[in-house]
Amino acid sequence: MRSLRLLMALLLVCLVAACSSPAESAAPERCDGITGFTCTTLRVPLNHRDPGGRQLELAVAAADNVDAPRGVLLMLTGGPGQPGVPLLSRIRAELDPAVLREYRLVMFDQRGTGQRGINCPELQRAVGGSDFLSVPPAAVDACARVLGSDLDYYGTPDTVEDIELLRRSLGTDKLTLNGTSYGSFTAAQYGLKYPSNVRSLVLDSVVPHRGFDPFGVDLMKHTGDVLGAACRRDSSCTTDPVADLAWLVRHGELDGLPLDGTSMLESLAILSLNSVNPSLKGIPKVLHDARNGDTAALKELFQEASSRGAQYDELSAGLHMATLCSDLRFPWSAGTPLSERPAALEAAVRKLDPAKLYPYDVRTARNQLIVDGCLRWPSTRASAYPAQQELLPRTLILHGTDDLFCPPSWAEWERDHARQAQLVVVPGSGHNVQGSRSNPTGKEQVRAFLLA
Repeated sequence: MRSLRLLMALLLVCLVAACSSPAESAAPERCDGITGFTCTTLRVPLNHRDPGGRQLELAVAAADNVDAPRGVLLMLTGGPGQPGVPLLSRIRAELDPAVLREYRLVMFDQRGTGQRGINCPELQRAVGGSDFLSVPPAAVDACARVLGSDLDYYGTPDTVEDIELLRRSLGTDKLTLNGTSYGSFTAAQYGLKYPSNVRSLVLDSVVPHRGFDPFGVDLMKHTGDVLGAACRRDSSCTTDPVADLAWLVRHGELDGLPLDGTSMLESLAILSLNSVNPSLKGIPKVLHDARNGDTAALKELFQEASSRGAQYDELSAGLHMATLCSDLRFPWSAGTPLSERPAALEAAVRKLDPAKLYPYDVRTARNQLIVDGCLRWPSTRASAYPAQQELLPRTLILHGTDDLFCPPSWAEWERDHARQAQLVVVPGSGHNVQGSRSNPTGKEQVRAFLLA
């Protein structure tokens, strides 16, 4: 009987602890160069189904106001591939001081990012953290060899479980999550898996939690909408930038400049970042001049927009590949042999409607990094998502009209699939609305929402 009581007690402990071993944390220490924050290392299992197996070390930075009235505010960065802790100073500056008083700000390096993250030198040199640039096959193969069998454990659901272990290690019942771009996808996935552990969500420049089409059809059409609107706002614009872009996309090489659709899509999308040129002012002239043979400004645009210079601890190309190849749904399944994937891809490409891709074309959709890279990525495990598809926590969604990474349809879909959602559209803002240097609307909206 005593043994039975002991067994029942152990079972009760297991249930209370959710039958999983807690994450271990290294001894906390002051963060270098960041006052008011303590840094530590969170150890999590590579495979959450094998908690006693190989461990990953994730850097964590947490504000010292452990008794903040409204609990923990976890900021989630994007990419996928951006670290968290190195961006702490920038993120803290983007938040209202009142928010920093009321909440305990926490950031961490998601698995595969930061100094302990995935480093694939060939892939990093070739594409940095690009979503669109064509990728050399040898660089993909080399990165897959670097990761070996570990490559199947960098999907968003793995990061969601890391966040849950982080929550427990912080000793808090609920999290408030604020994610931008891919970070919004991660935040939403955590909210779907652990709704009772979430106080509220801020989703900025939304990637819908259902995922998105890897061919980027809606992104390509949205480029034309944004370019047309930019021209109408600019009294000096007397050309048709959408027609000019379409012409350039279809004329492969000009004056030694690669004008393939993926390069054009990459360059224009990066210009929608608030820190570069969210209004796209002057871009119609650049496109028109290039069409007429003067490519100097377009070459400068390509140079400015290229992400090839990013280091792995700034934006890991290897993590980017591993996550997207796991998270997205392709014409083939994760277990499909590499030799059988090209036929499935070409069958899907033949079904693409060129009219829906304008001002880009089928070649643009087919040759971008996500499609061509994941075609060769030897994954055998696809991300599994919660059956629940309605966000239950109160949610603020921010969208900039000039965001070329995330079309408005994504933000609208997210609003329609959240029980208590508020969508704020900021005219003229690009990607990362709350981080805009010229428009304080996003920052003000976040302040009002989090302090309500």
